[in-house]
Amino acid sequence: MKKMTTFIATAALAFPLVFTAPLAASAATKPAQTTQTAAKSTTYTIAKSNFFKKAKVYHTKDATPTVYKALIGADKPTFTTTAKGKLKSGTTYYVTKVVKTAASKTAKAKTFFYVKGQGWVVASALTAGKFQQAD
Repeated sequence: MKKMTTFIATAALAFPLVFTAPLAASAATKPAQTTQTAAKSTTYTIAKSNFFKKAKVYHTKDATPTVYKALIGADKPTFTTTAKGKLKSGTTYYVTKVVKTAASKTAKAKTFFYVKGQGWVVASALTAGKFQQAD
């Protein structure tokens, strides 16, 4: 008899939760009408990597280089990049990591810098040294 009472009490307490959770979720959300395109990602093979103990100083000139989010393979030397945003032009940045990639059938060999607090940037888009405003 005690088991039956425990079962009925548990069912009575769980009954409101079963019906209110789906209703609250459907009432709070509205279907989105926007269509998002999938971000294009490129996969490279890592040829060499380097980590700096002290960050190196680089800057951007007039251009606004693209910042990439990267996924680095744990079991394979792969480096997959996806565009994330852009850096400001005429600003000094600090680089802490360098990855050199090997050429493949779909992509040329490139060197990527990790800009502290931003993401990965193609090395050719940055110039060594601090940014100095021209007169």
